[in-house]
Amino acid sequence: MKTLFVLLIFTLLSAQHVSSANVSLVITGHHGPVLEGDDITLECLADTSEDMSTYYFQKYSKWMNSWITLDTRMSFRCWYYAVNITRNDGQLFLYLNDIQTYQSGPYRCVSNNSLQTEVSENITIPINYLRDVSLFRTGFFSRYTDNLKVLTVAPGDDVEVECSAYSSGTPLYEWSRDGDDWIIVSNKLKLQSVAPEHAGTYTCKVLHPSVPDLSKSKSFSLVVAKEYKHHQAVSDIYMILAIVLPAISLLIIVVAFAIHMYRRKNATEKLLVDEGGQRTPIYKGSLDSLPSVSDKQPLVM
Repeated sequence: MKTLFVLLIFTLLSAQHVSSANVSLVITGHHGPVLEGDDITLECLADTSEDMSTYYFQKYSKWMNSWITLDTRMSFRCWYYAVNITRNDGQLFLYLNDIQTYQSGPYRCVSNNSLQTEVSENITIPINYLRDVSLFRTGFFSRYTDNLKVLTVAPGDDVEVECSAYSSGTPLYEWSRDGDDWIIVSNKLKLQSVAPEHAGTYTCKVLHPSVPDLSKSKSFSLVVAKEYKHHQAVSDIYMILAIVLPAISLLIIVVAFAIHMYRRKNATEKLLVDEGGQRTPIYKGSLDSLPSVSDKQPLVM
């Protein structure tokens, strides 16, 4: 019993100890919110050791469901884990240049030596982004485009232009017109029964919800022309024809092919019936039979 107790104590003392109190992972050299495209540096800090040779960075992979070691000395490399790591003067840095959303992490710093395993707290980099703004006119038979610059309409038309953008948070939208002091807080600009006085340059401004300085805008010109009514009607007719004519052509081709295959099938079946019902008789005195002098009756009817 005493021997077993001593063995248990020895095992506990010799086992690796896992600790997170002596190692930490921090973002260094960066102030304020992290924006997409920024250069970010992570530093691994250890309280009890100046030798960082046993420390290394890891990133968690959701696809592999495991932690991947990030170190230039490792043979496993790919673009997803391609990072720049330096070990200079007892310091360990991880550089993320032009950071993108897939590089947000989580990351951690790990030390694995003979005495204990130290693991830092996980850190996920909050990357804020606001991407390109798109403008397009909504409505049936409208000209959908994300590069709306000039919109020409006829007097009396209803206009609805939608503004959209990709953002790390739900963006805020504001519409305004050059020369006016009004602002519409909405992602849609709606104008009913437009008149010549509605013409002008309209701007959609998109703001990030948590980073006020992160904003983008896009403008388009609204032109109200009386002669546009006829042009619009003709254009709509061309659009309908552009959709209907190819569909009718395709339908005609399909029907013609089906009729051709049906006739070909019937002709083949008829040929097989005719060949099966007509057999050429073979006479004993004919060239197709053995020589005979008296029998002139066919062998096959």
